[in-house]
Amino acid sequence: MKIKYFKEEDILVMKFSEKPVDDSFEVDNAILEVDKNNEPVALEILHASEFLDITSKQLPKEIKQKFFSTSF
Repeated sequence: MKIKYFKEEDILVMKFSEKPVDDSFEVDNAILEVDKNNEPVALEILHASEFLDITSKQLPKEIKQKFFSTSF
C-alpha cells in the first residue's frame, strides 16, 4: 500500500493496487476507486486534516501510542 498526502488540496490518497480504475464511488468526504472486479484500487480522503483530527480524538490512548508514537 502506498500513502501520499497532497497538502495544498488537503487530500490523503491510499493506493492499494496498480490496477486500472474502472469506477469510483463518493461517500461523504471520501472517494473509493475500484477496478473492473469492484476490488479497491485507491481511497481518497478529502479534507484529510479535519478527518484525521476528528479520528485521532476518538481513538483509545493505547492505539494512539502504538501507531502514532514518534519514538522508534
